[in-house]
Amino acid sequence: MGKPPPVVERYRSFLFDMDGVIYIHTHPISDAATFINRLRDMDRKVLFLTNNSKYTRGQYEAKLAGMGIECSEGEIMTSSTATASFLEDNYELREKTAYMIGGDGLREELSKTGLRLVEKEEGKQAEYVVVGWDTELTYDKLKIACLALHAGAEFIGTNSDATFPSPEGLWPGAGSIIASLEKAAGREALVVGKPNIYMMQAALSQVGGKADSTLMIGDRLETDILGGWRVGLDTCLVLTGVANREDVEDYQPRPDLVVDSLLELL
Repeated sequence: MGKPPPVVERYRSFLFDMDGVIYIHTHPISDAATFINRLRDMDRKVLFLTNNSKYTRGQYEAKLAGMGIECSEGEIMTSSTATASFLEDNYELREKTAYMIGGDGLREELSKTGLRLVEKEEGKQAEYVVVGWDTELTYDKLKIACLALHAGAEFIGTNSDATFPSPEGLWPGAGSIIASLEKAAGREALVVGKPNIYMMQAALSQVGGKADSTLMIGDRLETDILGGWRVGLDTCLVLTGVANREDVEDYQPRPDLVVDSLLELL
């Protein structure tokens, strides 16, 4: 019998998480650039899909280029991008105010909507509180957001990742910040990022793919794998980030594929 065809030949489109799959913080993951460039050679569609809301798409484009992966901003979707689109699709934002906890990426995307971003005293009466990953978080930021939420602001979160993978281990993620405000405000945030079906459907639509010919590749079971499964995608867990083989044993839904390196898919 002949050798079976490589896994990649089953799919026309590939959705990639970034942190833990392409790199760990600023450290490239071995083989990722080689694999993605091989997909380019095979004329496959690629979308980089990250829950990290801190950075702009332009910053991600430059970061990937520095790791040998050329892409356009249109091939990058962050949870900030998805959150801004979700707000525009579901709310009347013109002349409304928002208090934001997050980084440059979230600020840039929200500034493209009709929302007016406010701070300090004005933030306490904001009509929306939008929360992402903020490595410069202060108690004062949490206080202002909490006051706005108790005053009735809409509560939107970019993503619920409890941790962020770094070379020295796991740091607190956006989900940890959101959880502290949920506890203080006695309310749950509406979270847009993976595994929320809105972001996954938007990603699938952006690559123009069909669910049965698109593969979701990630390192987290509770976001990448669950999110892909929710929209009917085959999923691949790569063991270069957060999850390990032991985690897979008791998790449902199980990923369709588990690999140590992306090159195994070739």
